[in-house]
Amino acid sequence: MLALVGVLIALLLVLVSLLIDRAYEWRTRGEPGRLPRDLPAAATPPRLTGNPAAYFGPDSYPNEALRHNWEGRSRIALLVDDTGVPTACEVVESSGHAVLDRTTCHMAVDHVRFEPARNRKGQPIAGIYRTFNVRWQMPR
Repeated sequence: MLALVGVLIALLLVLVSLLIDRAYEWRTRGEPGRLPRDLPAAATPPRLTGNPAAYFGPDSYPNEALRHNWEGRSRIALLVDDTGVPTACEVVESSGHAVLDRTTCHMAVDHVRFEPARNRKGQPIAGIYRTFNVRWQMPR
C-alpha cells in the first residue's frame, strides 16, 4: 500500500512539472526576443496570408496604453515555422512603449499566418518574415 502511495505521489509530481512547463511556454509565447541568425537560406521567404489588420482592431488596444493615450508604430520580425505559424518575435523598431511592442508580438504570433519559406527544392522550411508594422492609434 505504501509503495502504491509513493508511485501516485511520483506521478502527481511529474504531472505538476509538465503543467508548469506548459504554463511557462504559454506565458512566454510571443514575448519579444532575438530571432536566430543561423537559419538556412530560403529560396523564397515566408509570405503573409489573409488580412492581419483584422486582428489589430480597437478591441486589441492594450488597456495601459489607452489609459495613458499612448500611440506609436511597432515594427517586428517574425520567425515562421515550416507550417506557416509564427513561433518567435523580435522588435526591430519600438513604438516607444513596451506594452504596444509586446502586444504586437503576442497578436502576431497568436493570430497571423503565413505561407512558409521554401528552400531551393520547394520544401517548406522555417524562415524570417522581416518587416511587420503595426501603427497603434487611439480609437476615435
